[in-house]
Amino acid sequence: MPADESPWDASVRRGLGFLHRALGPDGLPSTVLSVERDLRTPLTGIEARRYLLAAHGTDLGFEPVHEGLSAMWGLALLAPDGDRPEERELVAALARQVERYRAGHRYGCFPQGTPFPADTDSTAVALDGLVRHGLAGPGRAAETARELLGAGARDGFGPVPLPVPVPVYWSDGAVPPQGRRNDAVAAANVLHALRLPGARDALPHPAAEATLRYVRVEVRNAAARHHPSPEALLHSAARAAAVHTALLDPVRQAVAERSRPFPASPLGLALLTIAAEYTEVPDDQAARRRLLVAAQRADGSWPACAYYRAGGLPLYSGSPHLTTLFALRALRPERGAQR
Repeated sequence: MPADESPWDASVRRGLGFLHRALGPDGLPSTVLSVERDLRTPLTGIEARRYLLAAHGTDLGFEPVHEGLSAMWGLALLAPDGDRPEERELVAALARQVERYRAGHRYGCFPQGTPFPADTDSTAVALDGLVRHGLAGPGRAAETARELLGAGARDGFGPVPLPVPVPVYWSDGAVPPQGRRNDAVAAANVLHALRLPGARDALPHPAAEATLRYVRVEVRNAAARHHPSPEALLHSAARAAAVHTALLDPVRQAVAERSRPFPASPLGLALLTIAAEYTEVPDDQAARRRLLVAAQRADGSWPACAYYRAGGLPLYSGSPHLTTLFALRALRPERGAQR
């Protein structure tokens, strides 16, 4: 390891230690809910539900707690075959945690039994993490890809006449209808999952091509319905661009344009660092990593910041555990793993 990377390795050890200590019987803790992007004033699940009803006339129908997408991202971000026992234990615990959110070949952000449908974002990220750690083979990936590519057509009223981007939710009668709302981060995560071994056998597919066109446009707009930070979109789009070369030039340009000034939050900085790695934008990578190391707290964590948003509503969620997972990945570049 080069001499200037040794502080990064020390930070990685401390971050893994924080995550390992945070493990409980159910895995990693859920994200924090707040009406503020910096999550300064946390809300309980019932408080968040009451807030949305009183302030925006929207009743979720349940308390938005015990989410599982953080655990799914953990599997997708932690190193496979890590040489540290605490990281191997983390992966095993997260794999058990993710399993609680599975229904067939679909995954939901909230546990099974919650009146909330499975979504393509959770499904794509979960599949990526499971394949990354050898916990799902090509056959399972192929079945999941077919589910993802059919999400836009199953509305109970026959096939869609024109190819549409893969939406966030299925609407096939198995779950409460959610419409065909799209989100650019979710779409980019689906594109990445469709290139996994086994899943790529379903390509080419009209829904995948429509999703690719949709992400290209949304990268220029730098907006995503369920994610308040532009860096969240750049991160997922860059992962997709690493395996869908038609995305590479527009995403690389967007990453380069976003690189100055650096994002103020450690989460945004970590996401941008990973995006720059995937799109091979080398400028300022060492500086970004030094800033990340400087932002690490005494317990080994990085501060919480909003990663998710409740659709277009100002209810945000994130956690120090989620920020720490992205920061660890940003401090450990994966050479040759993108293409």
